[in-house]
Amino acid sequence: MPRLHRINMKRTPLWTFAAATLIIAGCSSNDITNPNQIVFPADSVSYARQVAPYFALTCTTAGCHNATDMAGGVDLSSWVAVRAINVLTPKDTNTSQLVLVMKGKTQHPWPFSANQNQIEGITRWVWEGASDN
Repeated sequence: MPRLHRINMKRTPLWTFAAATLIIAGCSSNDITNPNQIVFPADSVSYARQVAPYFALTCTTAGCHNATDMAGGVDLSSWVAVRAINVLTPKDTNTSQLVLVMKGKTQHPWPFSANQNQIEGITRWVWEGASDN
């Protein structure tokens, strides 16, 4: 049977425990690092909780639709930037270029990955008014 070791509180400075607690607390398991971690709800799609993180992981990387490179003249790095360009018409999912690209009805020069939930989520966000929510 393995023997458990006790920490000698008299020898270990208190700051060691505080530092270890901060390091552990700083590592959040809620960090989104993969677009497949983003799940769009059936309604009440949020720009801050779903759309912006999706764009950040799939669309605004170097050379693409960020504020510096603006591939195709499109900046998807912020809600203000998205609304400043003519890629969507709030509540219009039939002519909004963003929706047409997501659904594969308008050609995008480079391949990108979007699952059905993400396509429907972006479409729903536009249909709901493309709000900064």
